[in-house]
Amino acid sequence: MFYTVKNKKVLLGLLIIVCVSLLLNNLSFVKAAEDDGWPEGPEIKGDGAIVVDAETGNILYEKNIYEQFYPASTTKILTTLVALENGRLDDVLTVSYAADNYVSKTSSRMGLTEGEQVTVEQALYGIMLESGNEATYAVGEHVGKSIAGFIKLMNKKAKALGCDRSHFANSHGLHDEDHYTCCYDMSLIARAAYKNEDFMKITGTAFYNMPATNKHEAKILTNHHWFLNGTQKYDYCIGGKTGATTQAGYALVTYARKDGKNLISVVMHAPTWADVYADTKRLLDYCFDNFVSYQMEDLGESTTDFPSCFDNFEAFNDLEEPFISISGAGSIMVPEGFDISKAKKEIVYNTDMELEHGRNVIGSIEYTSGSRVIGAADIIVYNSDYPITEKSFNERWPAYMIPVDTAFEGVDASQLNQIGKKDKNIQEQQFLKENAIAIGIGVGVAIFIVGGLIAVIRKKVRRRR
Repeated sequence: MFYTVKNKKVLLGLLIIVCVSLLLNNLSFVKAAEDDGWPEGPEIKGDGAIVVDAETGNILYEKNIYEQFYPASTTKILTTLVALENGRLDDVLTVSYAADNYVSKTSSRMGLTEGEQVTVEQALYGIMLESGNEATYAVGEHVGKSIAGFIKLMNKKAKALGCDRSHFANSHGLHDEDHYTCCYDMSLIARAAYKNEDFMKITGTAFYNMPATNKHEAKILTNHHWFLNGTQKYDYCIGGKTGATTQAGYALVTYARKDGKNLISVVMHAPTWADVYADTKRLLDYCFDNFVSYQMEDLGESTTDFPSCFDNFEAFNDLEEPFISISGAGSIMVPEGFDISKAKKEIVYNTDMELEHGRNVIGSIEYTSGSRVIGAADIIVYNSDYPITEKSFNERWPAYMIPVDTAFEGVDASQLNQIGKKDKNIQEQQFLKENAIAIGIGVGVAIFIVGGLIAVIRKKVRRRR
């Protein structure tokens, strides 16, 4: 079932190295700004803030990005992402007594009550638009099987994203001393959510028509984000989440798009709502106006074709997909007008891996300016010549299934491609079904002929008598 071809794999490895070398030589155009020349950006009133390139995670602005803050309802970005990744939008949940009563009645709610039935999708709109605290509890119980189980999923996801300075104690963000994060970690969460299409559809909705339920009539849910609901005009906003408690101050996460640039802004612990929105607008405008995004293919590097590699190896000319490519946009963002004559390039190549059928990440390229990452991309090899390896197959084989070797134990390998009795019967039945009319006509003709012969024979017999 599995096999290895050492000579071919050695050749493949050499080709990968040659292709990567050619690729990296062509990337010498990448340059960066020195840390000591990186602009500080505008002054803001929030105690912490960060702006990142949504495509790469490059940090464009920072202020106390690792300082601990309470996230308040910006927590709901993680809540919604975890629900989307672990639940089903069309599932119907029933609001429990706990969801209705264990969350403050005076806090922000979407209006769900005990016994009310809504879909997970409807509840998520209530969470992201109306900041419904009771909805986060109901969704958490449904998706996580218990609210405690869901909070475990939240912390597991945060840890997987690299949020080393965060801990989440609830699904809604109401104050808890053990519920905290920082601007950098929140940008990681927001960027992960940005990659989820369902999340971006929900967060970018200004008004949602909530249908009638078994408890309430239809109503309209309104997004609390001022840039989306029209309270303040900002044409480039495509989503976001608000948050405020006495301890957290005012927090705001905003997704914005302009001129092909996609940015994520996080401002935390601002004095007022007016301040947090003014800070956000100031930061986004600054980054849109003062940073330039370069796409690798725009500067002569293609993510889908490397002629210098393929021209040398005719065996790969006819591949349906490129043998080697770069993941994502492969973009680099630096301040406009900077002397970008120096850059530190780091290539990490994973030599300890087995190539699977399909796309394989064999390494990464990262460009930095001082401590700043200004561009990064995975190196992808598309493998169509080899079957999936035994190692990867064993990792994916469901634990509840019997072992593969047990399933084929005692089976004569020469018989594996033979048609069994059961399959023969099925094939015969299928043949009869597909050819019923023809068989019927044939039988009818045969009966007619036999009948005719019988009549002739009888006639002759009578004459002899």
